[in-house]
Formats: sequence, structure tokens, C-alpha cells
Amino acid sequence: MNQVRPVFQSLAPGGARYSLKTRLYSIIAFLGLLPILGVALALLAVELSRHDDAALDRAARGTINLERVNGLVYAVVMESRGIYMSADWTAAEPFGRNLTRQLGELQDVARAWKADVIASQQSNIEDLAERIDQFVRFRTELVRLGKEESTAAARAFGDNDANRTVRTALNNSLHTVARAYEQEIARARSQVEADERYFLTILLAVATLGAIALAGGLLFVKAGLMAPVLRMRDSMLRLAQGDLDLAIDGRQRAHELAEMARAVEVFHTTLVERQKRNRETRLLSDLNEWLQSCNSLGELYQMVAEFLGRLLPGCAGSLYIYANSRDVLESANAWNGGKIMPAMHPDDCWGLRRGRPYTFGQNEIDFRCSHVDPSVTSEYCCIPILAHGETIGLLNLEFRSNGEKPNKEASAEQRRLGLVCAEQISLAIANVKLRDQLRDQSIRDVLTGLFNRRYMLETCRREFSRAARAAQSISMLSIDVDHFKKYNDNHGHDAGDMVLRAVGNCLENLFRNEDIPCRFGGEEFVVIMPGADAAAALRRAEQLRSKVEDIVVRYLEKNLPRITVSIGVAVFPDAGDNPQAVLKAADQALYRAKEKGRNRVELSGAAALDADAPEPHSVAMHRVLAPSFYVPAGEQ
Repeated sequence: MNQVRPVFQSLAPGGARYSLKTRLYSIIAFLGLLPILGVALALLAVELSRHDDAALDRAARGTINLERVNGLVYAVVMESRGIYMSADWTAAEPFGRNLTRQLGELQDVARAWKADVIASQQSNIEDLAERIDQFVRFRTELVRLGKEESTAAARAFGDNDANRTVRTALNNSLHTVARAYEQEIARARSQVEADERYFLTILLAVATLGAIALAGGLLFVKAGLMAPVLRMRDSMLRLAQGDLDLAIDGRQRAHELAEMARAVEVFHTTLVERQKRNRETRLLSDLNEWLQSCNSLGELYQMVAEFLGRLLPGCAGSLYIYANSRDVLESANAWNGGKIMPAMHPDDCWGLRRGRPYTFGQNEIDFRCSHVDPSVTSEYCCIPILAHGETIGLLNLEFRSNGEKPNKEASAEQRRLGLVCAEQISLAIANVKLRDQLRDQSIRDVLTGLFNRRYMLETCRREFSRAARAAQSISMLSIDVDHFKKYNDNHGHDAGDMVLRAVGNCLENLFRNEDIPCRFGGEEFVVIMPGADAAAALRRAEQLRSKVEDIVVRYLEKNLPRITVSIGVAVFPDAGDNPQAVLKAADQALYRAKEKGRNRVELSGAAALDADAPEPHSVAMHRVLAPSFYVPAGEQ
């Protein structure tokens, strides 16, 4: 024992101030701090990411609510105009019903938004809710006046300072909220960018600290552990014999670099996910902006395909829209190689039949939709597109796996984005259809479905300018139903309306797509035929006269008297160099047809015109056209 003790003393030169156990535990403790620090930073990154996600989601929900409020306010104003323009409550009642329903939806959106508003926008949303309540009360009173008194009273009530004050206050509040949410989104994005820079800085610091710790740990192991172990080995070799059973644990305990690698992986995953979310948010914002700018459904469908192809690159898709008949869905577009049918029946899709999104391959028992190609073996999702509580189409997404095992998380994320896109698509389609409907109502005659006088005047300006530039002819037909007053006097106004509808159907079915048949007013019709010469116009006018003569209209279980029309034909530029002159010539030809016994076609001409002849038929028409087509003498 006396010989062994100097050996142990030689293991710790300079005295036994620090034991091997203390040194080993010190290294373990030092290296153990690194994974703890990495986990703490990872948790911090996850928490900041969650906070940023929540801020962006709240701002996005606010933007969606703002778009819905703007759309409903616009719809309410359009319905109010419908009441203003109606002659009585019978005509205005559909507008009143729509307006009442939209006011209820507007209040529901305002209440839901107020309940879910972020704290920084509480005062703005409360002010907006108050403005909406004032707007709803005013429009409700307008409907009541139109129903209980008259549409004139409603129009007078709507056209007053109080109305403008309420609408101005609502618009100002909407603009204030829009600016506030734009600032909120900008702040959220700035915070995301700041967090990304912060994460990168922390990641760099952690990497630097890891390198320093690794170098210090190696140095510390070499100086603090390896040297004592080597000295112990040398001392033991010098022992020749001894009865001491020594167990010296010289194994180096591995530090927890794996924990640091996992922490770095968390940082990397978080940054990649954040970049992906930022890109998705940007694309969704761009999609909403572009969809709201579309002028036609075809343009909208093309934009949907472009954006969804980029937003969901690993997902094939197709879009179906209900036809006007509501019995089939027609293909609108497809992207990323999505297979599409020309048309499908609503019963072919389980999503449409169940009224909610349906994902094939998600559950233990699934049934394939009939509209999906049998060759598609991957998971897919059918998302009904709803607008104002009505299903208007279907969004089909195919989750491609490229032969690998389907990734449930990736499919769920793609399905979530599909639901968000479906909501934006539905709002955009509803807005475009509403805009087209309002446009169609403004240019169509309610009774016959033909173009009205307003559209005829706009078309005359456009087509005559084009014909003058291209040196082409334009034929105009002035048409009048013979003895129309007798139908009203002898059979009633309903019978007269049936006669006008029958003549209108005849006009619509007979003429070319490029021709423009219009109801000018009363029993008077006008047809504009771009590019048609006198011979073609006379031939088509005679076909019309003959076709109208063959019409049989039954009213109250009996046939009405035979319907005939008189037609005057004039051609630009022979009959005049402006729409007013050409239409006047056609009207004079019509008057000659009346004088010669009616039920005939007459062509205008310099020899046939009688400047002194009376023109009772054309007085009202020319009084309307004169200011519309007036051109100063110096500009002719």
C-alpha cells in the first residue's frame, strides 16, 4: 500500500484539488447546457411562429369580412336602385326581398366580425358596426315606404341628405377599416420579417457557440481527462506486482450534440414553414385582388387555374360550374395535368350530394365519385363552392403521391388551402355573375328579352363609327306591328304583351349573332345589321314579315287575329351619314309601307322620299334620337 499511494498521488500533479469525477461531471454539465439552450430557442421560435400565424390569420379574416361587407353594401345599393326604378311595388317586390335578405346578412357579418375583432381594431369595428346599423335601419325604412306607400316615396326618401350622410359615413368607416387592416397586415408582415432575421441571428449565434464549445470541450478533454488517464497508464505499467484491484473509469461520456442538431432542424423547419406560409399568404392576396378585377367568367376561370397551379404545385385540380339549367355542371378549367369531363351530373359527386367537402382515401371506408377518372388511384378532395348559401360549382383536387405512401399532413394542408381558395372563388364568381346580371338588366327589354333603346343608341354610335372607318354598309330595319291598338282594345293588354313577345322571339331567332334586334318602345322594333347591304336587308326583312305572318298566338283558349308587321329598310351611307338620318329614312319607308296597305317591306331611297309627307309614326323616335346623335355642324 505504501508503494501504491505515491502512484495515485502522481495522477494529480500539484495536489488533488480537482478529482477526475469532478472534471467529468463538469464536462457533462457544460455540454448539457447546449441542448437545453437549443430546446429553449426552438420553443421560442415555435411560440413566435404561432403568434405570427395568429396575427396574420386574424388580419386575413378581417380582410375577408371587409370584402364581404363591401360586396353586401354594393348589392344593397343595387337592389335599392331596383326599387327606385320600379313603377310600383309589384315590380319592386323582388328587389325588396333581396334587399331585406342582404341587410340581414350584412348585420350577421358585422356581428360576427365584432365578436372576432382584434384588440387594435376594436374601436374601428365598433364604429363600422354602428354605421352598418344606421345603414340597415335606413334601407329597411326605404323598403317599408316602397311597400306601404309607393316606390316614388321610397325614391324620395332615398334621395335625401340623410341618405347621403349615412352612406358617406359608412363609406368613410369602410375606408378607415380598410386602411387599418392594410396597416395591420403590413405590421404583421414586418414582424414576420423581423422574426426571420432574429431566427437567423440566433441560429448563427448557436452555430458559433457550438463551434467554440466543441473546440473548448476537445481542449478540456485533452488537458483535463486524457492527461490524467495517460499518467495513470504509465504509473500502472511501472507497477511490477501489487494486490490492489483498481477500477479506473477512463471512458469519455458523449455530449449531447444530437440535441443541438435537432434544435437546428427545428429552426430550419420553422423558417421553411414560415417562408411557405408567407408565399401562400401573398398568393392568396394576389388571387383575391385579381379575381375581383375580372370582367368575365372565362377570364376568372383562367386566373383560378394559373394561381392554383402555383399555390398547389403538387396537386392536380379541376373546376366545374353549374349550368344555367342547374341540372349539370360544366367544366370550367383544369391545371397541373388534372383530368376533366366536359360535363357532370350533381349526383356524380359525393361532395355535392352530402353538401360538404369530401375526401376520398381519408377514411377506412370510402366511395369513389363517378366524375373522377377510374385511373386516378391517389387521394382526392371534392369541395362544393358556395355563394350566398347556394352551391354554384365544385373544386376537385387530386393529391398526387408519385407512387410513394400518401403524406397525410401534406394532404391536409393542401385541403386547407383548397377550402380557402374555394371561398375566394365563390365570392368572385358571385360578384361577376351579379355584375353581368345587372349589365344584362340595364340593356334588355323586360317584356321581350330583346335589347332596349339605351343599348340600341350605344350600338349605333359604335357600329356607325366602325363602318365609317372601314367603308362598310349598315342596314337598319324599322318595324311596327300593324293595328296593334286593336289587340289591346279588343283583347286586353295581356294579349298585346303576348303579341309583342311572339314578335320578339321571331326577331331573336331569325337574325344573325352580329345583328342587333331591339325593342324601341311600344310596338316599335329596330334591327341594326352591320355589314349588310340593301339586298341582304330586304331579303331578311321579307323573311321576318313572312315568319311573323305565320305566327299563331293563343289567348284564353282561342287564337288571336293574324299578326302582321310593316317594315322600312334604310342603308348607311346611301340613306344618310349618321344614325339619326338612316333611322329617319327607315322610318319614312315604314310609313310608306303603312300607306300601301301594311304587311309589306319598303326600301328607302331618294326618289321614294317625300319631304312633305306626314310622319306621325316617327315623331317620338326622332325626338329621342335627336339629342343622342347630335353632332355640331363643324364636326360633321
